[in-house]
Amino acid sequence: MYQVTPYLFFAGRCEEALEFYRKSFNGVVLTKQLFKDAPQVIEGADPNWVMHAEFEAFGMKLMLSDGLVAKELGGNNIALSIVLDNLDEQARLYDKLSEGGHVMMPLADTFWGARFGKVEDQFGVRWMLHCELV
Repeated sequence: MYQVTPYLFFAGRCEEALEFYRKSFNGVVLTKQLFKDAPQVIEGADPNWVMHAEFEAFGMKLMLSDGLVAKELGGNNIALSIVLDNLDEQARLYDKLSEGGHVMMPLADTFWGARFGKVEDQFGVRWMLHCELV
């Protein structure tokens, strides 16, 4: 069995992103380690940046880091897709993720029988929210 866990990089804004996602998803931070907490000095790392964090909500798990350099932010060729089963929760989450970001596609009923919307959050992470219409 394989499990894919997204690993997101924030180049100095990881602490802020972690708190934003915790509030948006009503989730929990499982672990957070700063570079200064490592047993050895990591060359090129800001000691106050997040070296590694893990976040979980509703069975979804994300890993986050500030990374070592901004080049880790080189491209944004993916979006994280969340499948929900509650329209009210979808709307709440969509509104939270939109705060400080921008709407790419408003929440709307679609021809494939779902309510769907897409947003890029304030950290440049793209989210697609999909909820079946029953």
